[in-house]
Amino acid sequence: MNYRLYIIYYRVSLEKEYRMMYRIGICDDEEACRIKISESIRNIALKNDIEVKIIQYESGIQVMDCEKPDILILDIEMEHIDGLKVRDLLEQTDNEVLIIFCTSHDEIMSKAYGRNVTDFIKKPVREEEIEKKLLHAINIINRRVKWICLNTISGLTKFKISDIVYGIAQGRYLKIYMLDGSEYFITDKGVSQLYEMLKDMNFARISRSIIINFENVNTIGDEIIMTDGVKLKSSRRMKKQIQEDFFNYMCKVARVERADR
Repeated sequence: MNYRLYIIYYRVSLEKEYRMMYRIGICDDEEACRIKISESIRNIALKNDIEVKIIQYESGIQVMDCEKPDILILDIEMEHIDGLKVRDLLEQTDNEVLIIFCTSHDEIMSKAYGRNVTDFIKKPVREEEIEKKLLHAINIINRRVKWICLNTISGLTKFKISDIVYGIAQGRYLKIYMLDGSEYFITDKGVSQLYEMLKDMNFARISRSIIINFENVNTIGDEIIMTDGVKLKSSRRMKKQIQEDFFNYMCKVARVERADR
């Protein structure tokens, strides 16, 4: 059986380096439905300033055999392998794909709940409904705990990324400051290297020697005031861009929080 896989990159902005790309999968054996949902997702990405990679699957077999998305809009009624079976297979592999089921039959929804099922969309699909359910799933992804392992003077140490407040180059080492007040010297990474690892997780580089976590910023003006009260200075050259990036980050947070209510 020869199935085709369609992958579409849609970048709504090229200037915000800290942004994350979300892989959105659409699994439906009806091409017209896949096209319509893809067009809606492009509009939603543009409206909400989100960077997405759209992956179209013609069958449940493709979902299991090809690249996995972060969020899967999954038709329930399909030939060969239906959406419920795809859900079961994904859960058996302990996959973290979030599923939004799509169906024209209300009576099936009671059977469609699952560990990673976040929502349901009723056919014929409406863009407003897709937007609400998609932003809700994105909010779940953003809230997932992420960790990073770094070499410190004491040895290999695991850090919760959201707890990193900022990092400053100090001599041969990079010193990172945590939400609980603890401090660590990183021995195998400089500012540039750590920034490259974290730039898709709301981190920004404010000078040659400092990176910050937007999640742990209180205010940005002439100075950047972190949640621990520390005041940092950005380079004059980067000041305007940092303020714009922080504003866009806060707008994005506000949008997904509204969608989650």
